[in-house]
Amino acid sequence: MPNLLLQSCSASKREVGTATPAFDLYTGYFYKILKKAIREEEIRSDVDISILSAKYGLVDRDDEIDYYDQRMDTARAQELNDSVLNEIEKRAEKTDYDRIVVNMGETYRSAITGLSDRVDTPIVAIEGGGIGEKGHRLYEFIRGDDSVVTELNDV
Repeated sequence: MPNLLLQSCSASKREVGTATPAFDLYTGYFYKILKKAIREEEIRSDVDISILSAKYGLVDRDDEIDYYDQRMDTARAQELNDSVLNEIEKRAEKTDYDRIVVNMGETYRSAITGLSDRVDTPIVAIEGGGIGEKGHRLYEFIRGDDSVVTELNDV
């Protein structure tokens, strides 16, 4: 059964004039890691990627969105919380995920507060002491190493 990777958006984006698939819009560090794995055909086959966007909320990789310049802050995360939880819950009901894998910082995690009360799916995180360590663990996870994720109890 698949994993659902919840990836935060990135401040770095391609400036596009028309709506573009969300995954193609973002150019940040974690997106470079994900895109390289896809390009090199090394991404695990059992992962679905959803993106938590500061502007659009939870979107799928192929959802077309416009360029924007909005950062996630605590108020915005709280504003998005209910709709994001509803969307994750729908995905979890539709697909019997083995687990939900969270790769996002503390502010973004505010948007998923209460998730463990809404889904029965185990929730784990890609953690690290810094962006480099988190990036390395993301690299390992998307290539099939399940040992790099840790149980997440506070969502």
